[in-house]
Amino acid sequence: MISVKKNVQYMAAILLKKGISDIVFSPGSRNAPLINTFTAMDQFRCINIVDERSAGFFALGMALHLQKPVAIACTSGSAVLNYAPAIVEAYYQKIPLLILTADRPPEWIDQGDGQTIRQGDIYRNYVRSSYSLTDRVENANDEWYIAGIINRAVNDLTHPEFAPVHINIPFSEPLYELIDAPLPEPKITNLHRQTETEGISDAAVKKFTALWNQSKNKMIIAGQMPSANGLSVVLNNLADDSSVTVLTETTSNLKGGNFISCIDNVLSPIEKEQDYAPDLLITLGGQIVSRKIKIFLRKNRPKTHCHFSRTGEHTDTFQSLTDIFPDDPVLFFNSVNDFICPCESDFGNRWKQLDCITRQRHDVFLEKCRFSDLKVFQIIMKHLPDHSILHLSNSTPVRYSQLFVCDKDITFMSNRGVSGIDGVVSTAAGTAYATDKITTVITGDLAFFYDSNALWNKHLSSNLRIIVINNCGGGIFRFLDGSSAMPALEAHFEARHNYRAAKVAWAYGLDCFTAADEKTLTEGLKWLYASDFTRTAVLEVVTPTEQNAEILKAYFNYLR
Repeated sequence: MISVKKNVQYMAAILLKKGISDIVFSPGSRNAPLINTFTAMDQFRCINIVDERSAGFFALGMALHLQKPVAIACTSGSAVLNYAPAIVEAYYQKIPLLILTADRPPEWIDQGDGQTIRQGDIYRNYVRSSYSLTDRVENANDEWYIAGIINRAVNDLTHPEFAPVHINIPFSEPLYELIDAPLPEPKITNLHRQTETEGISDAAVKKFTALWNQSKNKMIIAGQMPSANGLSVVLNNLADDSSVTVLTETTSNLKGGNFISCIDNVLSPIEKEQDYAPDLLITLGGQIVSRKIKIFLRKNRPKTHCHFSRTGEHTDTFQSLTDIFPDDPVLFFNSVNDFICPCESDFGNRWKQLDCITRQRHDVFLEKCRFSDLKVFQIIMKHLPDHSILHLSNSTPVRYSQLFVCDKDITFMSNRGVSGIDGVVSTAAGTAYATDKITTVITGDLAFFYDSNALWNKHLSSNLRIIVINNCGGGIFRFLDGSSAMPALEAHFEARHNYRAAKVAWAYGLDCFTAADEKTLTEGLKWLYASDFTRTAVLEVVTPTEQNAEILKAYFNYLR
């Protein structure tokens, strides 16, 4: 039995034809036609999460792991706005979320009817495209029109790159009327992408080759991206050239013996910046975590900056952008490989020497380091299971992760599209739901409490592990030069508190272990990864608030 609403019937039929089968609902009445139709069909995997903000991030986490579109569907009114944080993150991180928002009929907008707001194009700044379906589908022309909109919307999800897309669907009453009937057979419009061999022009190869061969100091920086087949090998081979240095971050998911993977550490001891400044900068991937490299390159601007972007966006992070290549980096570098020449330069070796020096200093400092956020990260990184997934919260967790070399096969994820603390645990929960791999999220206390509704979720998986580093407030504000000196630091920046994550975990029936020193932390990590849980487990690590900032500053001073 499915809804009598034709617009919903066409939606279900086209989504099935185009391979979209995961849908995260939030309960409501106006979206009843969607719920009744999709849940009645075994081909769809439907789950229900009450809080729309958490539901949006949960679906984002699923799509992030699956690398395919996931749909979210809610009722009308403020529920629609609660999706906004997850949609913004999906837009800037390029994740294919299909947003289905139920709506009142257009004639009732602004007429004082309940749960009625102006929903059309409501996310216009943060989706690739936004569409509205008609409520009444009464003839063949209406059916043609509906099918065309849905086809275009679904194609927009994946071309030219992943992005969120919004479809607003008005429903008039009755909402719960069902019919025993097959889905319609709509016309499917397929979008054919450019083939790999057609994607790279001779002109682009010649242009890039000329830039490469005339540059003595070449730097490649990789930002956030999912694991890319072959890219680590290609870049590692390029870094064999002594004129090349490749800087990576944990969130780039690139590993290689020639890479500089702890950017902030390596920048610390530099005295003569000109000796380490590139004349050719190549960037690929998404956002960069390191603030220090942004400052360094904005101050020492390269003559040429080439950015790889499939959509051709003008992302000028370092204020030096000169060339944009809308190509796949692996295919592109393989295409130019026969035309680029080695260069006599010790630029890459200079960076590698710095890396060697700071790694040694890092090890010496950590050996004697007192219990703190920094020490906690060292211990956690050693205990993370191989072949697992790690979600990093914003503020301090994602930054601490950049200070450690990780040789394990771990996939790093983080909501770095917008870098907000909302939805951190919900995103990790969505990823855990979509995979059998152990999925760990490391979060600060404020982000954990802010997203505590993530635990109000019957779909929490037994493979999800939550580590809460509780330093009783927003510890990052003690590191920033401006806020750390403000009289309002504790009350209004840091938001000091005395709450414990364990009590929240227990309220939702989750197992929790609390650690407050190296011994109990080691015991807690063994418990977290050795135990066979039937539900999500939580490890809370309580660290000293004031000492954390002091120890981190001492760490960077020692590296210098």
